[in-house]
Amino acid sequence: MGSWRQAANVCGFTIEPVFRDAGIVASETQAPMRVPPLNLFKAFSMCVERAKGHHFPFALGDSFVFEHFAEFDAFIASCSTLREMLELASWARELLAPWMIIHLDEFGSEAHLRVEMAVPDPDPRALCHVREVALSAINQLIRRATKGSRWLLSVRVASTPPSHQQQFTQHFGVPVFFGEAADALVMDRRWLDMPLNAFVPEAHNQARMMIERRMSREVGERRLVEEVRWALERRPELLRDGLEATAAALALHPRTLQRRLQAEGIKYVDIQSQAKCQRAQTMLKRRAISMESISMELGFSDRRAFTFAFKRWTGLSPSAYRDQLGQNSR
Repeated sequence: MGSWRQAANVCGFTIEPVFRDAGIVASETQAPMRVPPLNLFKAFSMCVERAKGHHFPFALGDSFVFEHFAEFDAFIASCSTLREMLELASWARELLAPWMIIHLDEFGSEAHLRVEMAVPDPDPRALCHVREVALSAINQLIRRATKGSRWLLSVRVASTPPSHQQQFTQHFGVPVFFGEAADALVMDRRWLDMPLNAFVPEAHNQARMMIERRMSREVGERRLVEEVRWALERRPELLRDGLEATAAALALHPRTLQRRLQAEGIKYVDIQSQAKCQRAQTMLKRRAISMESISMELGFSDRRAFTFAFKRWTGLSPSAYRDQLGQNSR
């Protein structure tokens, strides 16, 4: 989440309170964070509200880097054309954002990089901000690959013109059209096959091999992590039990579940803690639910143990968090 911190600094706020309020619990491991899209979208909206002097999605797009994925940077550096580089989009979807699809559409003299979000029932406003980040990040990556060349012809945006419409033109430096059929970056089609770098087959093949090796190692485990998260969300009773109960719910042996999670560099206790934090935050919004009931549902021995854990997750006690929610709703 280094890109988020850098963008937040540019926009004049700190990112940690946003992560906390959006239910995003940072893992203690060095592995890439896997955040459910709805939590991510909530964080986007909160960042936009807190930003001062800059539009946060554009700041995040400009600062975007492939953290923990050095293979991607090596692949970009070794690509001889943009068409070759765009192969990265399918790998990024598998490893980073399975809900985002980037299409290449070629129409006559134009090529459109079309961004599609495959998210059920999203908040339209939050989805708008995510699209802005995606368009800005793709623009920044290609501008970097083309060494600052003016490759972009125009930007197409599916939503109606927002209040910050003028910032689009200032940010992208090309005409921006709203109310279009899809979100897309438009370029002269000839850019796809223009030479970028001197082609070094050994470096290119090595970068590709590293990505494919990582794909074969991680994609299965990533899907398992998502299965664990969704199981804990759908069946809150699993939050009271240990790894064995979740393994049984997924029809896996406990040692198999533990081994596959460890292979991805994540611990079951981290996933469960994040799910408990999100569940606690949801329940705290309803004042009729007592602290004792929340403690019991989440599997804590008493209210004191719950308070200690919640403060470790969010930096606030449950009572302070509930009071803050009340103040924000006034």
